[in-house]
Amino acid sequence: MSTEELREYNQAVLKLFEAGKLDDLAKLYLEWGQKLLTAKKVDEGCFFLTQAYVLALEKGMDEADEIHQILKYHKREV
Repeated sequence: MSTEELREYNQAVLKLFEAGKLDDLAKLYLEWGQKLLTAKKVDEGCFFLTQAYVLALEKGMDEADEIHQILKYHKREV
């Protein structure tokens, strides 16, 4: 991931958090986690997926099941 991608991502996270758009933030964490898994960065990807999972559970989002399955696959959840 490039420095510019990280900068843009961080700005998006801050905007969503400040606006209280936690469902969109969960989706962004999910997207970023999946990108990192694709890049073979499992620990980093699972970190972001865990953040997505917590928010998805809190907001009652359908994505929670998908995230849970990914985390289980990578032995981060039972």
